[in-house]
Amino acid sequence: MNKFSIRKLDLSSYNVHFLSKYRIWFAVPIVVILIAVIMFSIFSVVNKDVQEGMNLGIDFTGGTVMTVTVGNALDEDGAYDSYSKNLREIVEKAGYNVSYIQRSGSGSESGVMIKYQNKDADLEASNQAMKDKITEVYKDIPADDISLESISASSAKDLLQKALISLVVIFAVMLIYIAIRFEFWSGIAALIGLIHDVLMMIAFTIIFHIEVNTTYVAAVITIVAYSINNTIIVFDRIRETTKLAPKVGKINLDAYVEEAVNDTFTRSAVSTITTMIPVFLLGCFGVLSLKQFAWPIMFGLIAGTYSSLILAPTVYYLIRNAVMNAKLKKGQQPQKQSDASDVLSQRKRKA
Repeated sequence: MNKFSIRKLDLSSYNVHFLSKYRIWFAVPIVVILIAVIMFSIFSVVNKDVQEGMNLGIDFTGGTVMTVTVGNALDEDGAYDSYSKNLREIVEKAGYNVSYIQRSGSGSESGVMIKYQNKDADLEASNQAMKDKITEVYKDIPADDISLESISASSAKDLLQKALISLVVIFAVMLIYIAIRFEFWSGIAALIGLIHDVLMMIAFTIIFHIEVNTTYVAAVITIVAYSINNTIIVFDRIRETTKLAPKVGKINLDAYVEEAVNDTFTRSAVSTITTMIPVFLLGCFGVLSLKQFAWPIMFGLIAGTYSSLILAPTVYYLIRNAVMNAKLKKGQQPQKQSDASDVLSQRKRKA
């Protein structure tokens, strides 16, 4: 019986050809986006609120963060479950949607933190009514131990704008860096890959109806940085292959792009799998705040690996091939490094 070896993931010995199936690679994210659009419509119609289609948290819609300090009593068996259940019922009976509930603090500062959306109400009046109701139910909890922090819709809008600006700046810097480090078309392909990663994270978030909050923004930026690293490795391999290969023959553009992906597949696959294992465990067994960070990261790791190894190289090949064909039609000779017949080693193709 043959034992499994990580070397079996090394595609360089198999010489896998994937560029000819580019229509399939483009169809996969399109299908995911269409499913997300359908789910967005269903959630919006069922909840009669467009914002529910995206499940935006109070960080983006406005609302209130309430912390009820209970103290050492929260350490007793079943105490947290009892307090969190009763406090949730109080908030929901008041007509507000609870988006987040978790234990906070320790020892004498132990308490229950609840985030709920009351953006359409008079925040000051509704929060005071909530505090009065809790002190009525829990007479041993003084009003001073109930803190309420309101997040206005205007501050939520400002947060969303800053998040979008941050992504745009990141995309621009990445494009400039890759265009200088490699070439302009590599930068365009990498940028399309990053946009794909963000769209896929948003699509999966809608499909699984995961709450979008400030933690989610951190997850998106983390994946953008992780994905671009893998993409740069692939493009660096393409450049090394074209520059360092001995001049023993000529092959087409698609051959050295596929060779670069085959050479880097094992490294990218193993690093992604080893990263996904702890993230998956956090998503399954972590507290709520960690789950809200871990699951978008999981979606992003899958999307980022797909774009780095499949989408970005395919886009790069199609753009470069189209540019070179256009030059040939005009009777212009493309530069040696950009030629569709770059000089490369045929070592692996003879193996």
